[in-house]
Amino acid sequence: MLGSVAGVLLSKLKVPRIVEKKVLQFKNRQATPASNRSQVATKKQALSPAEAEAAHQQRVSLGALVLLGLGAVTTPVVGLTGLPLLVYNYIYMMRKVRESYLKKGKLTVVVFDALTVSFALFMGFFFTASLLFTALFTTNRLIARTEREAQTDFSRIFGELADSVWLFKEGVEVEVPLSSLQSQDTIVVHAGEMIPVDGHIVSGEGIVDQHLLTGESQPVEKKVGDEVFTSTLLISGRFHVRVEKQGSETITGQIAQTLEHAATFKLQAQSRGDRIVEQGASRTMLASITALPLIGLNHAIALSYSGFGYQMRMAAPLMVLNYLRIASRNGILVKDGRALDTLQHIDTIVFDKTGTLTEEVPQVERVVACEGFTQQQLLQYAASAEQRQKHPIAQAICSYARQQGVSLLELINTDYAVGHGLRVDMLESAREQSRRSILIGSRRFVDKAGIQVPENIDTIEAEAGERGYSIVYVTADNGELMGVIELRPALRPQARAAVDALHELGMTLYIISGDQEKPTRYLAQSLGVDHYFAETLPEGKAKHIEALQAEGHKVCFIGDGINDSVALQKADVSVSLHGAATIAQDTADIILMTPDLLHLPYLIRISGELHQHMNHSEWLNTASGIACVSGVLVLGMGLSGAILLYSGGLLANISNAMVPLLMHPEKANIQNDPPIT
Repeated sequence: MLGSVAGVLLSKLKVPRIVEKKVLQFKNRQATPASNRSQVATKKQALSPAEAEAAHQQRVSLGALVLLGLGAVTTPVVGLTGLPLLVYNYIYMMRKVRESYLKKGKLTVVVFDALTVSFALFMGFFFTASLLFTALFTTNRLIARTEREAQTDFSRIFGELADSVWLFKEGVEVEVPLSSLQSQDTIVVHAGEMIPVDGHIVSGEGIVDQHLLTGESQPVEKKVGDEVFTSTLLISGRFHVRVEKQGSETITGQIAQTLEHAATFKLQAQSRGDRIVEQGASRTMLASITALPLIGLNHAIALSYSGFGYQMRMAAPLMVLNYLRIASRNGILVKDGRALDTLQHIDTIVFDKTGTLTEEVPQVERVVACEGFTQQQLLQYAASAEQRQKHPIAQAICSYARQQGVSLLELINTDYAVGHGLRVDMLESAREQSRRSILIGSRRFVDKAGIQVPENIDTIEAEAGERGYSIVYVTADNGELMGVIELRPALRPQARAAVDALHELGMTLYIISGDQEKPTRYLAQSLGVDHYFAETLPEGKAKHIEALQAEGHKVCFIGDGINDSVALQKADVSVSLHGAATIAQDTADIILMTPDLLHLPYLIRISGELHQHMNHSEWLNTASGIACVSGVLVLGMGLSGAILLYSGGLLANISNAMVPLLMHPEKANIQNDPPIT
């Protein structure tokens, strides 16, 4: 099992969470002037302060190493020129010891670094001291670089909202800053815009895509009196919204605050792990001090170089860095290095349904024409009516029409009515200037118009409801039903293959959804998923995760919506998709930059490989420590031999950390990647 020290080292590669200041950022939003955008872009590419500082000290120590090395093979005068550089590194290190003590109120693991180098300096091993400085600052630089490169410039939770909104005042639309809105103000939301507040519609109507917040697989119709929420998208229509909540008071803002509390808890857990490393270093120093009167100064100092577990502090970050690079080559952004360690312990994987296992745009299952019409006619009318619409159902119908080679008719006029759908006038024959008017929409407008629906269509709709499919009705303006188009949720590519691969790895799989039970059960059965939770509210998802953990399971949760964010935070490992809700991407430990679910079994396999290599490093470190202690106490080995063993063990550990890059030189063929044994 991976040692506790190694686990702590993995935590050092954790990318800082982005949830801490979301609400504050929302309250103080300011547009970035165009003149400053280039400066912002440049700043993103600049070194972080920690990396720049480590890089500077690394260059100084490398200079000392070169000069002292040349002095050893030429003349001592050359080596003497490297001593001021060593003093410069040493002063910097001692300043860090002081800062660490003032910050934490106690001596920490940096003291062990300082003592190790101090022993080498005061005993006259200057070349060894420069080598230790170089190894230390190189490792620090690599860790800082990992943290910088792993951070992705995600938009914050409200990053998709505009900086300004259209305020409806005295019959006029006025553009005002979003932050200036007050409760009971009325704003205008147009098609294609993100709704920036929680409130109720007071005028107008439209279709809203709110699956990122509620998990609903289909857009919903909204009319006067209906409630709307922040960060949902108006895909068709136009309405006025009376502001009731904004910023931290909205549902989205409350989720952000919940995440902030959860992130604080995780940081507390991480600080407990840091103490394990500090205690290990303290015990090594205590053993050396205790042995001082028994074996003498030289041998006591030599004993301090046994450093049980300490070399992992340098080797483990390098190893995790290499696995992060391997993952990134395959389109996987690992934001938290500890997730790679935890993945090998996972035994339960929970998928959010909508947007994770299924894609946003559905697929046409079948076209059913009524008597007097052909399937091609029905598809032509439907696609022509929907050709200017942007919602997923329209995209699915138009895409299917293109695949079938169906030509579209010219639109003359389009009227939108909530509860009905679209009323469209189109030019059926350009030569004869003949018009055709149709209605396309839900069952509601058919029933309201009193249109008779054949029994076979009723049967089709009942079957569709069982499977979570949706039905689009197409009628002529004279009340004649032309037919229906059945649409089904589109599974993500490789979803079935990913489920099979995860089962082969011994995983227990769940689907969790805010959708109804029948379609959720149907999807679980069709994919071969073991269990499912249906009709689950956002807070219920997190409770299901906690319940599984209480049963002793290690849980990985994959979600993409705002309503998934608390569950993502609660899971042992959390995964989201590129293009998901920004808060889901911010919260997740791992982001799949391409929506290929076969990345999941691949990640679990490389997590097992990381575990094996980390065990090898621990074994090498332990062997080096035992050899040092045995050499000092049994063979009377002095400081030179101890430093040689320490350096050899460090070199072996660093070499082991670089092996993964040799094993994975190029992008992996994930679909055919063999299991790691």
